[in-house]
Amino acid sequence: MQCRNETGVLPGSEYFFNTVSATTRRLLYYINFCGHYYCERGYRVRRGQIDNLLLMLIDNGEMRLEYRGRRYMAKPGDIVLMDCNFPQYYDTPDYADFYWLHFAGVNTFSLCDHLIQLHEGIIFQAPYNEKAASLLRLIVSQYVNHQSVDHAEQSRLLYSILCYLMPGAQTASQTRVNDPVQQVIGYINTHLGEDLRLKRLAAEVYLSPAHLIRLFRAQTQHAPHEYIILTRIDRAKYLLKTTTMPVKAIAVEVGYRSESSFTNAFVRRIGISPIQFRKLPLG
Repeated sequence: MQCRNETGVLPGSEYFFNTVSATTRRLLYYINFCGHYYCERGYRVRRGQIDNLLLMLIDNGEMRLEYRGRRYMAKPGDIVLMDCNFPQYYDTPDYADFYWLHFAGVNTFSLCDHLIQLHEGIIFQAPYNEKAASLLRLIVSQYVNHQSVDHAEQSRLLYSILCYLMPGAQTASQTRVNDPVQQVIGYINTHLGEDLRLKRLAAEVYLSPAHLIRLFRAQTQHAPHEYIILTRIDRAKYLLKTTTMPVKAIAVEVGYRSESSFTNAFVRRIGISPIQFRKLPLG
């Protein structure tokens, strides 16, 4: 749902609640609530204690944090992991957007404490956390797109995120250059304004289109086309809020052939036009 009441949270931000069964709470990892926020200077949270863990992925801008007597600054690409049973404070010194989720479940708190000790802090820095970041975006996008939640699959994704934050996974991430799905995701992110038809993507990794779709769905839960749309809309949101580029120029920048096709896609996903999204007040 749209976030309307939090100070410093800009229009277009969304949050979602998740209700799980007693069995899920007893046996699995599970999300309590999550979201994607666009924030201006003035967004801040000072919290005493809630029985949750918090994961945040900083997409743009920076976030200041205080946790257990230490201060941190999270930058774009960084992942933050905190145990909210301890008091915490965080704010945005300027514009920032980030994905976040509160979660819990069997042994999650022990694993969180282990990871924080290994990393000697709560910031997990790029470029070693790309896979964890991709899964975090995926989980939130499932709520944004009103997809049904498979709690067993969601538990697997949450566990995978934490495993990718293990120090040993850093070396593994460097060896994933031969993973065709990761190659395609990298190609999409660096060629967003270009022709990204399936045949072209498949040719980049020497696979048939059908085989690429199977692999891509297995890793991301999206077909390549769906992933491209989500990525283009997210990039457009950022450009609308942080630049004065004309909507027509943004449409071209993120890969649409015309302003009208971009506007139609934006409205289907966000519910308002790009011009309306840009004109919403920043404060």
